[in-house]
Amino acid sequence: MAQPETRAASTGRSKGGRIPAAKKAASAKRAGPAKKPVVAAKHAVHEHVPASGPKTKRVLTPFDVLDFRKAYDASSGDRLVVIKHGVPAVKVYDLASKLNVSQDEMVKRLGLSKSTVSRKVHAGDTLSAEQSERVVGMAKLVGLVQTIVDESGDDGLAGDFDGVVWLEKWLSEPNPALAGALPSTYLDTREGQEILSTLIRQMQSGAYA
Repeated sequence: MAQPETRAASTGRSKGGRIPAAKKAASAKRAGPAKKPVVAAKHAVHEHVPASGPKTKRVLTPFDVLDFRKAYDASSGDRLVVIKHGVPAVKVYDLASKLNVSQDEMVKRLGLSKSTVSRKVHAGDTLSAEQSERVVGMAKLVGLVQTIVDESGDDGLAGDFDGVVWLEKWLSEPNPALAGALPSTYLDTREGQEILSTLIRQMQSGAYA
């Protein structure tokens, strides 16, 4: 009759099948310190991993390209920041709306790919640095005209004159200084935009009479 008790003692278990307290302590010691909760570890990793997708493109830049005066007045360094971060592709369509031309026409003027712009707009993506530079250059031209009017000292002219409307008309008409070419055909390169900027400055004294 004593054999069952001896067997229970040799297995180290009580009659209720529980591990004695001393046995639990020994097991815990061998197992080492308790691990941190998995949830805490995941939280720590999440804080250091940047989010992916279009949201990562929302970076604060010195100015919005649709703020034409700021695009013109900005320093070269600030414009470079905007260009390198990339202009949101949707701004091409917004620019077309501002100048009252079709989206396809604006894409063509800036020498961009229609399919590329469309894809990036739907993805919420930005343009490449080279593409962004053309958009910034276009914004600078509008800002130049607006600034010239602001600095003319004629309050009546500044109040009645729409620089955007004037620029669009000027871009769409053959220009003798360009051998009869349309100024709009010069918008697809930085050099071409600089030529247009120079022409506008040269005609500043009598262009708005």
